[in-house]
Amino acid sequence: MSRKFLLLMLLTLVSGLFSQDATRNDAPNVYIDCRSCDMTYIRTELNYVNYVIDRNDADVFIMITRESTGGDGRKYTMTLEGRSRFEGLNDTLVYTTEQNMSNDDIRAKTLEWLKLGTVRYLSHTPLAGDIKVSFMNSGELEQPEDNWDYWVFQSSLHGWFNGQSSYKNSDLDWSLVARRTTEDWKMRFQLRGSYNETFYTYDSSKYISRQPGFNSLVVKSISDHFSVGFRAGVYGSTYSNLDHAIWVNPTLEYNVFPYSESTRREFRFQYYVGVKENGYHDTTIYNKMAETLFRQALDIDFEMHEKWGSAELSMEFSHYLHDITKNRLDIHAELSLKILKGFSYNVYGGYALIHDQIALPKGTASEADILLRQQELQTEYSYWASMGISYTFGSIYNYIVNPRF
Repeated sequence: MSRKFLLLMLLTLVSGLFSQDATRNDAPNVYIDCRSCDMTYIRTELNYVNYVIDRNDADVFIMITRESTGGDGRKYTMTLEGRSRFEGLNDTLVYTTEQNMSNDDIRAKTLEWLKLGTVRYLSHTPLAGDIKVSFMNSGELEQPEDNWDYWVFQSSLHGWFNGQSSYKNSDLDWSLVARRTTEDWKMRFQLRGSYNETFYTYDSSKYISRQPGFNSLVVKSISDHFSVGFRAGVYGSTYSNLDHAIWVNPTLEYNVFPYSESTRREFRFQYYVGVKENGYHDTTIYNKMAETLFRQALDIDFEMHEKWGSAELSMEFSHYLHDITKNRLDIHAELSLKILKGFSYNVYGGYALIHDQIALPKGTASEADILLRQQELQTEYSYWASMGISYTFGSIYNYIVNPRF
């Protein structure tokens, strides 16, 4: 569907779908793959299709993915694939939401676009005679005037407090963000900080950690596959023995797939050579209180979302130019598979080879710092993993909603 057609179609009303000659058996079986959707709301309001619990039983497979827009909204891509009696009847719809929309507004808009997308399948069933569609012709739409020139500003302040008779803990996080996103430019500037204080009555000990920082991102679009930019920032961390770290990383990025397909698949290569100046709270294991470092890194990211599930793999290798043995390799992978009817498998994990801890303080950490994780410790690796399976069987339908209890 063209953009003009989608803009002109304000509302699709489907009423009286089940006439005397039509039954629920005539309605298409629909499977919706959407992590952010309120499926209870959708099944309640869009009740003229059959919802199935396994994609293999679907006449229409619908996948809804989203990505952030420059105005702190969301861009949704709805892919519809016809199967069985609707084989070859496919479509892709795109709609956006604004940052000031409530969750109810967002789910209502998703519902309207689901109605729009399913109409073409209903029109090929005995229910077609009872479909009613209305349009509102508002003429050509002009580009709205933006007094802020696409700049969006956001501030946040979060506090967390807990304790008991022998223990108290306070966490405070704050941030100020300014960002601007257009087709040609992407800019983001963030000032942030965190403060953590833990007090134990047992030995009247108080432990404090702070992590202030500022980071920025500026990206220029060159083509549908290539972009250039830089990241820069400054931060500190009592945990990592950093009084301050100032860094600038000019970066190149190439995406094998067009950026326009980013909601479904990405295969990106990022490379940077950057400079970093460190100042330390305590003398490091290399007898440094301050130093200037040069570092390079290659980051490879692959991500795919299909009807069989999703897969993601990222790898980053970095090292300091003055000593290649001071390096780090990070690997992260996610896999979600719908293997057989009703059977799914999920696995997530990450592993890092760590040989670049140049900021470690000289001396031995206290027992309290070790147990409470108040100080970064020397290590050669880190890892995490999660996996699970699920199997569902029985009735293939999933359109009845019962909100009791």
